[in-house]
Amino acid sequence: MAEPTGPPDETGRRVLEERARALAAALVAEEPVDTVELVVLTVGSERYGVDAERVGEVRPLAELTPVPGTPPFWAGIVNVRGTLHPVLDLRRYLDLPAADGGDQASTIVLVSGAGLTVGLKVEDAAGVRPVPAGAIGPPLGAASEAVNAAVRGVTEDLLAILDIQALLADPRLVVREVPT
Repeated sequence: MAEPTGPPDETGRRVLEERARALAAALVAEEPVDTVELVVLTVGSERYGVDAERVGEVRPLAELTPVPGTPPFWAGIVNVRGTLHPVLDLRRYLDLPAADGGDQASTIVLVSGAGLTVGLKVEDAAGVRPVPAGAIGPPLGAASEAVNAAVRGVTEDLLAILDIQALLADPRLVVREVPT
């Protein structure tokens, strides 16, 4: 079958014009998906996500100084470049069982909320993970009142999303005076 050598007929011209218009049309952008950047924390066998905007720094646990007379969920204080920060043992605060082999926490995650900057003592901060906002469902019922108050939602793969504002606004965290 021989290829036509002359100009296209009316139907061919129309097809070529439609193709040219389609190629010249601006690409339609997909609807932007609202995502939340989460820092994934490991506490025992549990995983928690913290809004990356609330995280100031992740650092190895070093030179933690206990403060006598504080509740057990306060691990102590750390000095970060000349500023003292209280450190909340997230495992104890959330009433999670101790890991096999004792306390494995080796990381401090500095978070800010409710006018405070506090270190969270965790085993690991695995990295940042984008999560579509629509993929965060309501929190699952938890046995602990602290978990219920601090968790704002959960993903399909059971990553519990911590509400740092609510966590740091918990009145139980306030130490009014240290007994002498």
